[in-house]
Amino acid sequence: MSLRRLKIALSDHNGKSRPFFGALHAAGHAFVREGPADLLLIDLDPPYFLHKELIDRYTDMGAKVLLYPHGGGGPILSYDGLWEPDPRVFANLVHGVGHAEYLRRIGYPSPTHVIGWSYCPLRPFRATADVKRVLFAPTHANGAGTMTEHQRKLNTDVYRRLLATPFEITVRHIGGLKANGLWKAPGVEFVEGTLVPAIEDIDRADAVVAADGTFPTLAVARGVPTVVYDQGVVALGTPGTEPIVPKRKHLYWDYSRFPLDAADGDLETLIRTAATSEEPIADWKRRFVGDAFDPRTFAALIERIVNADPEPARVDPTRGFTTLAFADELLQRPALLQTYAQAFGPDDDASLIVWAPGVPADGLLRMTERAIELAGVDADRLPDILLTPLPGSPEADRALSERADAVLTEWPATGLIGKRPRFDAVRAALVA
Repeated sequence: MSLRRLKIALSDHNGKSRPFFGALHAAGHAFVREGPADLLLIDLDPPYFLHKELIDRYTDMGAKVLLYPHGGGGPILSYDGLWEPDPRVFANLVHGVGHAEYLRRIGYPSPTHVIGWSYCPLRPFRATADVKRVLFAPTHANGAGTMTEHQRKLNTDVYRRLLATPFEITVRHIGGLKANGLWKAPGVEFVEGTLVPAIEDIDRADAVVAADGTFPTLAVARGVPTVVYDQGVVALGTPGTEPIVPKRKHLYWDYSRFPLDAADGDLETLIRTAATSEEPIADWKRRFVGDAFDPRTFAALIERIVNADPEPARVDPTRGFTTLAFADELLQRPALLQTYAQAFGPDDDASLIVWAPGVPADGLLRMTERAIELAGVDADRLPDILLTPLPGSPEADRALSERADAVLTEWPATGLIGKRPRFDAVRAALVA
């Protein structure tokens, strides 16, 4: 328990704050409904709705504002077309490294911290060669009870395609069928759902087909084969509005897109592919589900963020030639680390900095050890490696860019780090 008992204001979103309330309550902190607070935990920061009123009120009191995950799935694209990040947010708490990496790529202004998957216990992948029961979860209306015509039409299209498959279909809908673009069909079971995350229907299914967001990510977290649809657009869903395509998809879409989308081909084939192996979605799951949420680690993080003054991003001393690499990319592309280890060994005047935005030290160590294993680098030939467990932030971007002579990456160039030369180009010049 922290030596200082925090006063915390909490804005709940469909029960998704419960793990955070439990962790901080168990650590001895107090929750307040009104009056002064040290901290406001809230799910989003749009410049309208009740969110703005709460952020205004608590920042005027001197509280620090922290965002917790609004939903599951890939990155929330609102910052890439709907609204700008509120600069008063002190830190953004995200499920996985993929969310932090997305925010890094779009130049998000506040520190990001990876806290792990908080919505349900994790289960291993459940492969099946004989898919029978498919659960369908269409896009639901927003809090005002509306959705765009685009979303409703996609619900209708995917539902019609599912009805043409040989599977037993269960539809989990929120609101009336007609409002969701659906209808009663022979042999189809219908379940009225709620916005509170639930896994019972998921666990009974052999596969899940669902609109992009929290529900299909719950299925992935539970190890159930999953196909999604309606990725890559962002909408409020209010009357008279339509979805928009985000502005900077070229920076992150190959990285963040769920690999099995109903738009990719025959739906029955996609479902059976999803049920065969987790391999097609393994990178995505690691990035956007990640490790299990740990209440004690979370409480300690919150205590550090709220109690401590902000510290400048510091990078420990390195050798003469310093290269920066992203742990997440090394896991996906082991050849990058192989290339570096061919150029430099333990006795060379060179260091490799490894970073994953927002990932704590123990998680970064696990990622790096796994990357070394995948690359097959001989332990006796392992070059000098420095792990830097820094949050994702412009401050970290600046500090790492100032230290790096080169960047070992094939990712899009973004931020100050993106202005540093690529390792291949520097290596070629050194050889020449």
